[in-house]
Amino acid sequence: MIKRQFFSVIMLLFPVLCMAQFDNQNSLVRKVIVAYEKDANGFYQKKDAALVDKVDNVVSMYAFDKKSSNLYVQTEDGNYVVVLNKEYAKIYKQSKLAPMLDEEQIDAEVQRVSRTLAEHFDALNKTRRQRLTDSIMKVRRDSLERVRRDSIEKATKIAAERQYLASHTWRELPVNKIGMKCIDCGTTVYESSLLCEGIINDTIYYVQPIKGILGYEYQKMHACPVNPRLHSDQQYTYHLKMFADSLAKRQYLSTQYLRAFNAERYAKHSEEVGAKVPNGYVDSWGFDIQEELLMFDFSYTNTNKKGIRHIDVFFNLKDEEGNTRKTGKVRGTGPVEMFETKSWTWSDSNLKVPIGCVDLEITKLAITYKDGKVKTLTKDILYKESE
Repeated sequence: MIKRQFFSVIMLLFPVLCMAQFDNQNSLVRKVIVAYEKDANGFYQKKDAALVDKVDNVVSMYAFDKKSSNLYVQTEDGNYVVVLNKEYAKIYKQSKLAPMLDEEQIDAEVQRVSRTLAEHFDALNKTRRQRLTDSIMKVRRDSLERVRRDSIEKATKIAAERQYLASHTWRELPVNKIGMKCIDCGTTVYESSLLCEGIINDTIYYVQPIKGILGYEYQKMHACPVNPRLHSDQQYTYHLKMFADSLAKRQYLSTQYLRAFNAERYAKHSEEVGAKVPNGYVDSWGFDIQEELLMFDFSYTNTNKKGIRHIDVFFNLKDEEGNTRKTGKVRGTGPVEMFETKSWTWSDSNLKVPIGCVDLEITKLAITYKDGKVKTLTKDILYKESE
């Protein structure tokens, strides 16, 4: 019996021993006492008092508090305390995989491990710092040979500016997702960068692509006062410095120009859509049959300059074999002006459905405009807005 229990304990501990990993399967909480992470410059930065999802790459389980079920572990990069769940806490009490110490001993061990880690990563940072110093000295020597009288600082600055000018355009204005509101239409933008038209009197003019009717795109211009936070944003101020002349050269920018620009671009969009669907298109439609009564909804977008007085929708009701069992017509009253979308719903007793009908097909539309002219659209030329 004792052997069987011992075998069970070993099997439970096998994943821990092999993988040296603690997560929510064997512990309740995993907290950083101190840990080190490498930053973008290759230096190790200290972090502490953070909760983590997993502790792995354990090199030492150096203390266990049986009262609190706290297990203290050292990894390759940090010092952690792991609160074991009830089952694993019991195993650790029985197996003595980690020394069971009192509170004072644990505090001393925690300080010892943290101190060892600090010394280790301080040494790595010192080595890294020395390598960077050596590299900088080499660059300085090479630069002095190349530019002679110019200092390494000036050469580095010139090279950085040239690289920035070569890899950016003046219109790519970085704004670091700092919110700004258009003074014309009220749109608020939170983008990393804007397609800038210019900056006049501390107002940013920019354009954005708008998805219009039938999936066609057109440009819309906005004017936003510069958010004060941008004045302390390094990317923004550096860009302004590099492209000061280009950003300020369009002195004609104003709210009047913005409105004329937007009207002209929308007019071109309207012409493009009108050429594709001169009489409009079915925006959406659907039906349902409830107790032999047809519930029918229909939405239409007018792309014609003439307003619509009313629309007659002709349809067939079909059975499962596709046979037409009944034809019908409903009327949607307007007006529906140019680029306006209007919806209608019908559910009256005149739309009674024969037994066996399961499908509805729109066969044609008869559009009556305000001038009295009628345009008939058959099902083969009905358009639906693209996704």
